[in-house]
Amino acid sequence: MRVFKVLLALLTLSIFIACSEDEDPSASVSVPQQFSVDIPPSLSSAAATGISGREGDSDEVIEGEDIYEALRYYIHLGEQSAEILEITLIIASAFEQGNVVAISFVSDDDQREKRIDLVENVTRGGNDYQYEMTMVDTENEDLALQLLWNTEPVEGIAILNPYNLDRSDEEATQDAFYRIDYTEDHPDYEQAMTVSISGAEVEENGDIDNLKMFAGRNGDIVEVMGNSNHPNINIIDPDFIGGRNYAFVARGDEVSDVAVVNLWLPPSDVSTNDFDAGDEYSVFSVLEAEINAVTDGFFTEEEIASILSEANSPAYFNSSGFITSGVDNKPASFSDTFVDLTGMTPFVPNDIQNLAVDFIQ
Repeated sequence: MRVFKVLLALLTLSIFIACSEDEDPSASVSVPQQFSVDIPPSLSSAAATGISGREGDSDEVIEGEDIYEALRYYIHLGEQSAEILEITLIIASAFEQGNVVAISFVSDDDQREKRIDLVENVTRGGNDYQYEMTMVDTENEDLALQLLWNTEPVEGIAILNPYNLDRSDEEATQDAFYRIDYTEDHPDYEQAMTVSISGAEVEENGDIDNLKMFAGRNGDIVEVMGNSNHPNINIIDPDFIGGRNYAFVARGDEVSDVAVVNLWLPPSDVSTNDFDAGDEYSVFSVLEAEINAVTDGFFTEEEIASILSEANSPAYFNSSGFITSGVDNKPASFSDTFVDLTGMTPFVPNDIQNLAVDFIQ
């Protein structure tokens, strides 16, 4: 999805609605001020790099930056998707300012008629909501956007299908959906969101198709747990098939901008999320197995340990990226409490492989 084009379309639309003179009866709408959780830069990076397709360097060590930078990009992808959906609130706010409950317009992008409706007091998926805003492509009444929310406490769901938002976007596929579930009434966090993406075609590091990521905030601390699915990924072994998940748990501090991460690389069909830092799906174990597969056991255990000296768990970050990894290498500025990720788990890889987001009836 071309992010900036979608943002521009939504922003332009909100201005159009707010200024429209073709208004339906007045609407009194209470719109949340926030609908996503900000993630510290130590955990979120727009740089789309990683170990897939890596050429290596002269020191014969697979760098921690190569291993983990891709993960920060996948977290950024989830965060960015949430921010895009959050911008749909601008449309709801424009309804409030323009006293509008319904409007039709022809999109400047695909020259197709769209209609936006705002209704109150609806039940969707067995849950009650104060407000629902929808956008449809009117030719077949195909939904492009669904926004559901309550205000006391603030909670809701936003779902976007880019294809029906802009049929002229050649990068948009009919099966791609982006969803955010947001709440300020979570039992363990002041704010929490779950971002779900299915049917995407993101071509970095093994063609991401699905992603699910939870983020919860208490004060300056943000905890993130999730998986991205990569059906065509080849890390080192070109004969590996079937796809892998990047499965992770992480904690970041927004003020000091440091973070700690545990990462696993299980095959996509694994049906458990009961991982341990040293198990067969840890970064170290997966890379060791793939190196041995392509070299037919050429390296000794000591040589493997040297090559993968930055592939241990957990990994430590600051705003510039990877610092170091391994329990014994914990930076002095990281407290024992901060790096203890006990009780945090990613999702089940097979569930993410088969994830299918859709609108709520």
